[in-house]
Amino acid sequence: MIYALDFDDFSVLNNRLDLLLRLKESYPKLKVSLFTIPYDILFEKDVAGRLLRAKTLEEIKKHVDWLEFIPHGLTHFQDEFKKCTYDTMNNYIFKAIDEMFKKDGLTYVKGFKAPYWLWNEDVVRALDEKGWWGAIDKNQDMLKTKKIYTYTHSIDEPFSEAIGVDVIKLHGHITPSRNGIERCLGNLFKMDSNAEFKFVSELIQ
Repeated sequence: MIYALDFDDFSVLNNRLDLLLRLKESYPKLKVSLFTIPYDILFEKDVAGRLLRAKTLEEIKKHVDWLEFIPHGLTHFQDEFKKCTYDTMNNYIFKAIDEMFKKDGLTYVKGFKAPYWLWNEDVVRALDEKGWWGAIDKNQDMLKTKKIYTYTHSIDEPFSEAIGVDVIKLHGHITPSRNGIERCLGNLFKMDSNAEFKFVSELIQ
């Protein structure tokens, strides 16, 4: 059995690394793909959180061998990419993403998931021209990039009962939600203990 495990809404200041490390202890071969908010406006506004930022970033960097980071919007504003223009993508968004990841010293994968799955034809065209892949929600009829990633199961679903499936692509959230990592941690421990793990970037179609 092969698993891919991804989480939305990861950021330096909202990371739940404590729970990811608990999974890593039980699954030494674990790989996790994190759809990462380059500038998480909700948490960056918090002065107390910002004071811990450097220490938190240092801890995250200790685990980059089994974590991969994929842009999840820019600030995670809800309609950020619903009306974003082609020129804005090319002249601002790509550069801003690159600058923010470089500032943190993190290497990112050239894939993209729009906040709340909201994007438009301009965004898709810009991603295609740059050779970036896009993450697609299996439950929506969305515009698609030429190269895509689609999960097979939400982590709150009984994925361990899947029959005749060679690859299970699991999706959840770092933030509290129906398929949040804290709420669904028990379900994640039902993964096959002998499983192989792949990053999302290894399973692009």
